[in-house]
Amino acid sequence: MSIDGIVLVDKPEGPTSHDVVAACRKIFNTRKVGHAGTLDPMATGMLVIGIGRATRLLGHMAAHDKEYVAIMRLGQATETDDAQGEIIASTPADELSDDEILETIRGFRGHIQQRPSKVSAIKVDGKRAYARVRAGEDIELPARDVTVQDLEIISIERNSELHVVDVTVRVVCSAGTYIRALARDIGEQLGVGGHLTMLRRTRSGLFSAMTPLDVLRENPQVVALDDALRTAFPAVTLGEVDADKARHGRTVTAPLDAADGLSGVFDETGAPISLANISDSKVVPVVVFVGSE
Repeated sequence: MSIDGIVLVDKPEGPTSHDVVAACRKIFNTRKVGHAGTLDPMATGMLVIGIGRATRLLGHMAAHDKEYVAIMRLGQATETDDAQGEIIASTPADELSDDEILETIRGFRGHIQQRPSKVSAIKVDGKRAYARVRAGEDIELPARDVTVQDLEIISIERNSELHVVDVTVRVVCSAGTYIRALARDIGEQLGVGGHLTMLRRTRSGLFSAMTPLDVLRENPQVVALDDALRTAFPAVTLGEVDADKARHGRTVTAPLDAADGLSGVFDETGAPISLANISDSKVVPVVVFVGSE
């Protein structure tokens, strides 16, 4: 029997996102597995894994906003903007006041321009940026528009021995925002440099409850396709005639109460039909589940 659904993995520190996908292939005994929203090896927390037909949702789910808890170390810059890279500059941060840190961080809320880290997975002429850097290339990625809905300080801890300040923050941001780039840019603006020493994703879209990989090996848990679709997107129910048309990938008239945007489409029994874009009172299929492998 095929499995179709979402697995919400609490990724440990160390493995890559691809490693987690490989582990889930073994756990669920299927090759059709993917993930939405990469986490670096040093990062922990929410990794949304798709199984079976639910893999077709992943590209759309990756676009949802994310929430993180992170520690930014002010006073040291690294070549990778995180703790995995070598320290390339140290500037004592002892004289930074809490107010200076707070005011600078406030300036990174809202719509901002962000230059991604050189060791990101962004492709440059068909090759990942991190691969080019590891090959010895010096690249500069263009800045992009991102949105930081919330950026709040949880704690500020000073290390007089290392002359650094560790700032723990909670970040809510749009897809494509690099938290280590935030640490780098905040440190640069304060004049002391900065990098990320810890990152944990606590939420992806509306998904926040997650299960450690070791627990999943003993007790595999899947959010069924219909439940995942209802959680991740608004739900629209079609009557019998339109549902039959939608199952065959045809565009139908939207229900009067349907809002524009991506929505999960269901028949009157609650069975999932598709993910569709609703616009101009039409339900236009994006991903059709019925009859797909």
